[in-house]
Amino acid sequence: MSVAGNIITLRERQGLNQKELAESLNMNRSVLNRIENGTRPVRDDELKIIADYFNVSADYLLGRETPKAPTLSDEQTTVLSGFDALNSAGRKLLVAILNSLRISRAATV
Repeated sequence: MSVAGNIITLRERQGLNQKELAESLNMNRSVLNRIENGTRPVRDDELKIIADYFNVSADYLLGRETPKAPTLSDEQTTVLSGFDALNSAGRKLLVAILNSLRISRAATV
């Protein structure tokens, strides 16, 4: 897969649109759009920023390797197994709480 395709795949897996990713990367949305459309090559510094953001290697973005499964901490494993044990309403509530915590943390940073 191409660099553009790998970026799109990672962005969509994270549930992000181009504007959200561009803001997170401190990049102009039109630049990200052109990179994803293949009309502008990704610069080395941008490749590093994107790879760091998604916690993948530049080689993965370039299509030279497959991603490795992330290693989860004990806390992350506990949260995920707890999430799996919840019913639909519980999952929605937990996601709402996590989003609220994320928003309040962003406001204090």
